[in-house]
Amino acid sequence: MKPTKKKKNTYVIKNSVLTNLSLFSSCATTPLVVIELNGKKINQDTNWSQCTDFPNPGASNMITRIEMLKPVMGEKLAGTIVEYLDKETLTPVAMLFSTNEIMYREEAGENFMKRLNHASRKDLKRQMAVREKYLKKIAEKQK
Repeated sequence: MKPTKKKKNTYVIKNSVLTNLSLFSSCATTPLVVIELNGKKINQDTNWSQCTDFPNPGASNMITRIEMLKPVMGEKLAGTIVEYLDKETLTPVAMLFSTNEIMYREEAGENFMKRLNHASRKDLKRQMAVREKYLKKIAEKQK
């Protein structure tokens, strides 16, 4: 059996200080400006930025906490969303936000992990551990 590759998309978003994105918290999605996708910079040379819709409450919670996360996690990790793909169809199954929230597709259900390949499951657990370490630091500072 050959080793499997992670099936995921990694988005790095830019938090816009000009708009109050928390206004989208009661909507199904929050539009965010993606500046990097899978390690490649997205061309944002124009005066208009294209947005990608990310599901709430994960996206909304991340945006409301991003300024608190940046000093501890760094700007890049605080603005990173990882989308995990189905091992067979490559359709999105789950998203991991910098707040360590996981949102999964309704059709995938709570057993979404079964739809990920071995490398993706391992990566998800590692990514969650990294975020948890930083979130514990923030919790300790708030005591």
